[in-house]
Amino acid sequence: MAHVTTNQVADYYNTHQTIYNLFWSRSGLHYGFWEENTKNLKEAISNTDKFVTDVLSINSNDVVLDAGCGVGGSSLYVAGNTGAKVEGITLSSVQLKIAQRKASESNSRNLVNFSIQDFTNTRFKENTFSKVFGIECICYANDKKEFLNEAYRIIKVGGKIAVVDAFLLKENLNAEESRIYTKFIDGWRVPNLATKDEFQNYLEQSGFKNIVFYDKLSNIKKSSKKLYYLGLLSYPLDFIKSKLGIGQENFSTFYQKQLFEKIATYGVFVAEKLD
Repeated sequence: MAHVTTNQVADYYNTHQTIYNLFWSRSGLHYGFWEENTKNLKEAISNTDKFVTDVLSINSNDVVLDAGCGVGGSSLYVAGNTGAKVEGITLSSVQLKIAQRKASESNSRNLVNFSIQDFTNTRFKENTFSKVFGIECICYANDKKEFLNEAYRIIKVGGKIAVVDAFLLKENLNAEESRIYTKFIDGWRVPNLATKDEFQNYLEQSGFKNIVFYDKLSNIKKSSKKLYYLGLLSYPLDFIKSKLGIGQENFSTFYQKQLFEKIATYGVFVAEKLD
């Protein structure tokens, strides 16, 4: 299990955010949920935000934490569509500036606030939030239990959490599966993926109840394929750079398709804090 520091994660997004803006999306870095009538990636990303908003029943009375908010797209979606107050936290100074600029241009500017914080060790007081969510970011916690313990601390009794992410389907990987997994996590600076069963156990250990998992693997397949083809285009250059020792190799876009075909699923855990 690799240990990835918060500085390494911040450096990755500080140096790669422009690439994501150019080749993926300016509103969010996640896969997005493709539904039957989804026309494009922007709508797919919005569908994820809508799913989280609906499954958490977010309304104007809520105070919400977007843990790992990236460029702020999900925070602004939630605030704009529900009237809830939203705190978004990220490790990246580049992402923070983009999120703050987006907020300043939004009608929801008075409902959102962004800051640089580590979601495993925040500056928030106990029982601050009624809802907490993390979209494709909790994988960056070296120890997922640290995030869930912190989330439990800052969620009010009766509050809910949603975690959207990739999860391994088994613990023991063979040599080929380990190669795919390692290539996937190394490029995106992810320390590890929890198995689906592990993450459910972590939620229980942290005190969460009424745990539900929504399998959304089929809804991200189109985005996974798009990323794969982007990976094909960049693979030769990345391969040469890796051989020359220029920077850290990044074949995640290429290997993520195999990861989801062979050893991982993708979905949403939802749980409640009842006491």
